[in-house]
Amino acid sequence: MKKLASIVAVVISFALFGCSKPVATTSAASNSAKPAAKDAMKPLPQFEVTKLDGGSLKSEDLKGKVTVLDMWATWCDPCKEEIPDYNKLQEKYAGKDFQILGVTMESGTPAEIKKKVEEFKIQYPVVVGDDKVVDAFGGLLGFPTTFLVTKDGKIQKKFIGSVPGKQQQLNQAIDKLLSE
Repeated sequence: MKKLASIVAVVISFALFGCSKPVATTSAASNSAKPAAKDAMKPLPQFEVTKLDGGSLKSEDLKGKVTVLDMWATWCDPCKEEIPDYNKLQEKYAGKDFQILGVTMESGTPAEIKKKVEEFKIQYPVVVGDDKVVDAFGGLLGFPTTFLVTKDGKIQKKFIGSVPGKQQQLNQAIDKLLSE
């Protein structure tokens, strides 16, 4: 009964706060629209993504900085609505051991994504994700799915959808992680 209630909550949450286009996955994902405690302090999974300007970025490249890793899609309205908040985070923490990485999924070719990055005025790096990345994270319920990662590569928090209070929680957690 408790699991059914969680599933219903996820469906309602995505109807209100996220894009729930099916995302390919081979394993189960978190069942909550709130920060997912079960993923907290797990190591960041190993993955490799394509940079928009060519080359690749590996999960190991993120170590040493507090990272907001946002999995999103160019067609997802709640994802697009969060971009100005992420731009503000980028500005607020410039020059500190902090970074934002947008991992765009199901959004077309790198050239098409580049046009959207310019259109949406994204001020942080965006890379192209794929099903291997989704599988590495244990699947996704929809977009956006955002991970807060510690300097030593552990997932501190996971947010599923564009939930109320998300940016405030990110700011508080980032401040705490940067002060450690």
